Amino acid sequence: MGKVYLTRLIIETQSPMAINTGNREVGFDSQLARDANNLPYVPATSIAGVWKHLAKEVLSENSIDNWFGYTGKESQSSTLTISDGVLHNSKNKPVQGLLTPEAINQDSLLSMLVQARPHHRERVSINDRGVAKNTGKFDQILLPAGIRFCIDIKFYDDRLANDTISKEWDDLLNCWQNPLFALGANTRNGLGKLTVVASNTEVINLSDVISASHKMQSHALRENIPEKNNINFIAEQNVFATLPLKALDNWRSGAGSQLLGKYNKGEADKSIAMITYSEPKVKWHSKAGKTQAEISEPKAVLCGSSIKGILAHRITFHWRRHEALLGKTGMWAEEMEHASHEQWETRPEGLKYLLGFADQNDHENSLAGSLYVDDSDISFVDTTIRHHNSIDRFTGGVRKGALYSEELLYQPEFTLTLNIKKGTVLSHSLKQALSDTLDDLKIGLLPMGAGSGRGTSIVMANPEKSWLVNLDHIKTESILAVTEETQGASS
Repeated sequence: MGKVYLTRLIIETQSPMAINTGNREVGFDSQLARDANNLPYVPATSIAGVWKHLAKEVLSENSIDNWFGYTGKESQSSTLTISDGVLHNSKNKPVQGLLTPEAINQDSLLSMLVQARPHHRERVSINDRGVAKNTGKFDQILLPAGIRFCIDIKFYDDRLANDTISKEWDDLLNCWQNPLFALGANTRNGLGKLTVVASNTEVINLSDVISASHKMQSHALRENIPEKNNINFIAEQNVFATLPLKALDNWRSGAGSQLLGKYNKGEADKSIAMITYSEPKVKWHSKAGKTQAEISEPKAVLCGSSIKGILAHRITFHWRRHEALLGKTGMWAEEMEHASHEQWETRPEGLKYLLGFADQNDHENSLAGSLYVDDSDISFVDTTIRHHNSIDRFTGGVRKGALYSEELLYQPEFTLTLNIKKGTVLSHSLKQALSDTLDDLKIGLLPMGAGSGRGTSIVMANPEKSWLVNLDHIKTESILAVTEETQGASS
């Protein structure tokens, strides 16, 4: 008789997550995937797709086909049976079966997540003029960071006495520790990051029919939820860059709705128009031996999409500069005097291997980028309120309706975390452009935040922390070509 291997993973979102249906919610541009209780869940197809993609880094093609199945002239079903990710309630228990509306409303976490908009981010695409593109504004419905899901993985095999099969399963499990294992949309812009907070594996010997039946029924009912990791994961260490930054003076980023400093109470709040973006998170803590969830106060955060947009703009500049120096496809402003607005704001195709490229005319030419940027939590001690007005150029007085104010953070600190997909190959110009951009950021030549024209986004490397950039993670085309020629000659 064979054995059944049952693995249970409890995952927690480290950043907001958007697993969408492809439809639109009323008033928003996306819609979360929901179960029969109208609560969010993680489809097993999403899990399998991401897992299989990352497994290509550690397993051969034949091994991947054996584990995940394949179709074609011949086909094979997947060895793995993966469940949907089932949401945990505020008491850290998976939601089982149909719940009444009263039961959902009595749970602080479920009552928030059952809403049509549990959390959202307002997004805008910036053009070459530094303002919003036409039709470039959209809203994205998300799940907040800190949400937990239970995922069950099952497979039957009587060959695991084979060390090769056992090693493959360990390698597959370790994919969950890969920093690039993220679920949902916009994973390259900081969304969908997750971690395994608890796990266990149970081996059921089918030769003992009565015991096996009881154990499998208990597992199906999710009676035993692990509280800690019982699987020995080996953490992946493939972070490309860790960049600790500190603002030189007052600083702001994004468009928030709640004050973050000592002025966050009172009617005067309504007069402050510009606030740093912040969002709440779900925090888990133990109380009387039981794990419970609570929703924290909004905390300042620099979104990965904002970071990536700023980096992309400067990388494009340096890439064009290096291409021009090499006598290639350089592009200078003087040569584009009569170019159309669309030409000005179109990203060069030469950057697609790093930043991605969306070809509206030929989708087969589109490509996802290899650069992953995480959200960055912002820490600060104090804030200040700064008032602005616009002066009438004729009278020298204040223009009517032009008085506004903003809340600024004083010398906040945050760390940018960048990842590069394993095996990324870039041109020498593009790799050098990325390096130059990070150098600009380190010495304070690249504003990171909002209000760069007013000096409220100037940052430099934090001298109290280590600055890490590992360019060895990236291969260059010229070196790769020489290596292939050398291997061909030796063979």
